[in-house]
Amino acid sequence: MRYGNIPSPHALIAFEAAARCGSFTRAAQELGIGQPAISHQVTLLEEQLNQPLFRRLHRGVALTGAGQELFDSVTTALGHIDQTVENIRTRRSSRISVGTDFAFASFILMPHLADFTTRFPDIEVNVVTNQTGRFGMDENIDIELSFGHCGPGGILLLAEQVAPVCSPDFLARHGFAQTPDALCKMPLLHLDSEIENRWFNWESWLRAAGYPPTAPLSGHRFNTYLLVLSAAVSGQGVALGWTALLQHHFQNGQLVLASPATLSSDRGYVLTSRAAPHRQSQVTAFANWARDIIARDNIPGGTETTTSLDAAFGQPHALENQP
Repeated sequence: MRYGNIPSPHALIAFEAAARCGSFTRAAQELGIGQPAISHQVTLLEEQLNQPLFRRLHRGVALTGAGQELFDSVTTALGHIDQTVENIRTRRSSRISVGTDFAFASFILMPHLADFTTRFPDIEVNVVTNQTGRFGMDENIDIELSFGHCGPGGILLLAEQVAPVCSPDFLARHGFAQTPDALCKMPLLHLDSEIENRWFNWESWLRAAGYPPTAPLSGHRFNTYLLVLSAAVSGQGVALGWTALLQHHFQNGQLVLASPATLSSDRGYVLTSRAAPHRQSQVTAFANWARDIIARDNIPGGTETTTSLDAAFGQPHALENQP
């Protein structure tokens, strides 16, 4: 379709500025051009329409009836174009920062992130990790995926399910631990946590299993869960395995269950929005996607929830997941 009646865009912009400012001089200052250029563009527009658009006053100008009609149309059209350009620009540059711990990023997020990119090509994801998965008052984090209790405004993605795990070679050498007592006689691998009681450790897991330890538990200690798993895979002992994180290890035979007991708690990985209101649509898209892949892959601990994402993410919340 050809738009043969539309005047020059330069003339329309000069006209809109002059009408809005009520002055050719102020319009010229706003557009960074000379006042004669504004007057020239308006004159060309009036000649094309064959009627005056302004009444020239002693100080400034005022719209005629035809000028007001054109001004209303031009402002509506320019406003619509401006909003469309902003929508496209924002969509193409949408980026959300997801903060989580090393384990969730390594075993859940990274193996599936290409799927998110395929489904939402206009949203870039910046993954930020630390040992705790907590980011305090860091304003650069839009989504926090942190382990703990689910507070107001949070979405529990994965409930905690923990079982003793070891390598197949270790199992062949030490046998299957049918009881907690048998487990305690094996080399245990410990995670030194910066936050006590945030998740199961060997002491709390054994207490939950009904076998509180009567003496300090020995074994190697590590300050990251990735090192704990590396030690377990290499046959150095039995580790506590968060089953949701270890599906790949089970599937490729790197790890097997060392005991029949799998214990759960009311903790887990909680997704909380920390984003500004204009990014909530991206946060909702990410949250829906995360729940979809957990359900699709039957990841242990995946939770069903009727919580409205729009309601949950209406306002940013602080994560309330202290033990």
